[in-house]
Order: sequence, then structure tokens, then C-alpha cells
Amino acid sequence: MITSVFTAVFASLLYFYATYILWQRFQRDDDQTDAFNRPKFLLIVSLAALIHLLSFSGHLIENQMLLFRFGTGLSLISWIAVMILLITNINKTTENLGIFIFPLAAFTTLLPFVGNAVQPLPLALGSHILISITAYSLMGLAAAQATLYAIQEKRFQKRQLSIVFKNLPPLQIMEKTLMQLVLIGFIFLSFALLSGVFFMEDIFAQHLVHKTFFAILAWLTYGLLLFGHFQFGWRGQKAAYYTIWAYFLLILSYIGTEIVLSLLRVP
Repeated sequence: MITSVFTAVFASLLYFYATYILWQRFQRDDDQTDAFNRPKFLLIVSLAALIHLLSFSGHLIENQMLLFRFGTGLSLISWIAVMILLITNINKTTENLGIFIFPLAAFTTLLPFVGNAVQPLPLALGSHILISITAYSLMGLAAAQATLYAIQEKRFQKRQLSIVFKNLPPLQIMEKTLMQLVLIGFIFLSFALLSGVFFMEDIFAQHLVHKTFFAILAWLTYGLLLFGHFQFGWRGQKAAYYTIWAYFLLILSYIGTEIVLSLLRVP
């Protein structure tokens, strides 16, 4: 456990260091951008992601059971976000988006070691939860991307870009990345809904009506966005708004369920 804590702290420090490098890059003038060593920066982030994974992966499975902690879930979400950012950098220069992702990853890296509430789950059910977490991570990142895109486009039109928005990727890259995230997230969300059917014995007795309703509604909204994008060329602000509203419905599927369950527990 002590080794894992030190590993998590090291990963957290690397994420903060990557954030510092980006902020220093933002402060430079346009004619000083050559001072940024992109391969070295991506290597640092990759190392941080690897150490981050090692810090919590050893505590995920024990005796054929998945040991689920709330902190581990949040840490996994941030790790997936970092990995997605690294993958998108294979063919696009999107590393500046890390100015929002890396600080969150730095904090959530330490969360698996805060508190002791552990929920042992069978591997089958645990796999469903991991798929769901991945879908939420992708759609959450897409919603954040959509929000940044909407603000960036409006400020660009008004010529009111701040130092952070000036250093975001171009609007075309932001839009292309957004639709890629939605497409991949839609696939994972589809698998999450399908796999959830196997663990649904009585939708009313398990109080899953609200969760299922809003999750399907979110899935349909994402599907409509993808259909409109590929069939009718929906893009820009319209695509951003659809993404944000769909994620709002996805959030309601879980938050709404928790509220209903808490009300049912009241004597």
C-alpha cells in the first residue's frame, strides 16, 4: 500500500509538471513557440499515465472480485481522459487541452487512497461498471470539449480570446476531435446499456426506471447527433449543444436515481 501511495504521488507530481510546462508555453510570445519540446512533453505525460495506472491497478481485482472504490472510479475516469488525449495526439496537436485535464488527473490520482469504503463486485458486474465508467469518461470529455468549442467560437467571432483560449487547438481540430469522442463514447455507451440488461432482474424492484429512462434518452440524443452529423453535416454550435444536452441527460440517469433511492430510504 505504501508503495502504491508513493507511486500515486509521483504520478501526481508529473501531471502538475506537465501543467506547468503548458502554462509556460501559453505565456510565451508567438515567435517563442519553437522552445516547446513536444516529443519530450508527450513522453512526460505518457510516463505519468503509466505510473498512474500502476498506482491503482494492483488494487482493482482480488480473489476473482473487483474491488470498487469511489475514489478509484474517479481516478480511472481521469486516467482514461489522459489516455484519450495522448491517442488524439497521434494525428492532431491537441496537447494544449491538457491544461484542463492534467490538474484534475493530478488530484484524482490520490483519491483511491482516501477512505476505506470498498464494494466487492463479481467480475462480470465489475466489467459492466468499468465499461459504463469508460463511456462516462468519454462523454464527459466530449461535453467539456463541446463547452470549450462553443466558448472559443463565440470569443473568436468577438475577438475576445483570453490567453488560454488563444492556445487551444484550431476550431476545425476541436470540432473533429469532439465528433470522434462522441462516436467512440456512443459505442461504449451502447455496450454499457446492452451489458446492463444481463444484470437487470426487476427494473421496478431494483429502482432502475429513472436510470434506464434517462440513459436511453441520452443514447438516443447522441445517436441523433451522429446521424445528423454524418447525414446532414451537423457541426459547430449545433453539435456542441447536442453533446452538452445529451451528457446532461446521462448525468440525470445516475444523479436522479441516487436522489430517488435516498428518498425511498427516508422513514
